[in-house]
Amino acid sequence: MPSTPSNITHEIRFHYYSLQFKALKNVNENSNDILIRVITYITQELFNKKGYIIDRYRNRASSERREVFISYAAINHKEKRIKCSMALLRSGKEPLLKPADSFELIPLSKTSGSIAEQTHFFIDFNRPKAVICLEYNYNGPRISDIEFYFRSIAHDRLRLSKATDITLYMDDTIDRTLKSLANVLNFEFKFQPEKVAKMDEKIKGYISGMSGMANRIKPRFMKVEALFQTPGKVKSKELNKEGTNMIKSILGACIKEPHNIELFENFEVKYEDKDGEEEVFNLLRSKTVTVKEIDFNKVKKTTDWYEEIKNDFDDFITSL
Repeated sequence: MPSTPSNITHEIRFHYYSLQFKALKNVNENSNDILIRVITYITQELFNKKGYIIDRYRNRASSERREVFISYAAINHKEKRIKCSMALLRSGKEPLLKPADSFELIPLSKTSGSIAEQTHFFIDFNRPKAVICLEYNYNGPRISDIEFYFRSIAHDRLRLSKATDITLYMDDTIDRTLKSLANVLNFEFKFQPEKVAKMDEKIKGYISGMSGMANRIKPRFMKVEALFQTPGKVKSKELNKEGTNMIKSILGACIKEPHNIELFENFEVKYEDKDGEEEVFNLLRSKTVTVKEIDFNKVKKTTDWYEEIKNDFDDFITSL
C-alpha cells in the first residue's frame, strides 16, 4: 500500500474581526483592559487545570449541545498580542477510525475523553478596538463561539461588561452596499439545508419555506435565484421594493451576527445604486482573507500557527 506523503499542505483561510467590550456603568476600564482581564482569568483556570467549558446552546429547549473552551491562551504584553486556541467538543454520532493498514472502519471509543475540533486565533490589542485573526475551521469553533465565550466570562464571572461588539473586516463592506443599494436586479443564494436552522430569524424567515422540499428530496445544497428586471435607469415605478427590502434585511442580519455569512456557500446580488449604476456584491468574496498553505506535520502548536500568520497579521494591522 503506498504511503501518504508527509509534506502535503492544506489551504487554510484566516479572517479578521474587530472586538470591543462594552463596560458596565460602574466599571472604569476600557475594552482592552477587559480583554486582558478575561484572558488572565482563562490562563489562571488553565494553570489550575480547571478550564472553563461553556455550552453555547445551554438556554435552548432542545438537547443539542455546543460546548467550547479555550485550550491555550498566552499574552505577550510587549507585542500586545494574544495567542489562543479554542476547542469544540463533538457531540452526536461517534466518529469512525480507519487503520493505516486496512480499509475497515473501527468505532473510536470515547471512554477516555471527548473528540474535539480546534480553531486557532490571535488578537492584537495595540488599538482601542482589538483585532482578531481567526483560522477558518468548518468543523471547529467560529467567531460567534469566541464572542459568546468572552462575553460570558466578562459578564457572568468578572462582572465587567454588558455586551461585546464583533465586526468582520471586508474589502467591500456591507455598510457601503446598504447605503448605495437602491434596487435589486437579481440575486443568487446557495446553502446547505441543514444550516438554515442556525441562521438568524430574519434570514430564516425568507428561506425556511424550502425546508419541506429539502426534507423530502434531501439535496446536499439548495440554490435560490431570482431575476426581477432588466438593468436600466432606476425609476420609482420600477423599484423592486420587496426584493430590495429582503436583501437589506439579510445584510443587516449579517452585520449584527457575522456568523450568518459563514452559513452560505454563495451569496451574490446584482443591484442598481442610487445613481442608477449597476453594482455586484458578493458577500463571501468581500471578506478580507489571508490564505496560507499549512503543513500539519510541521505546524502543530498554537505558537507554530502564530508564526505562520504573523507577518500577514502585521501587514493587516499596518494597513488599518
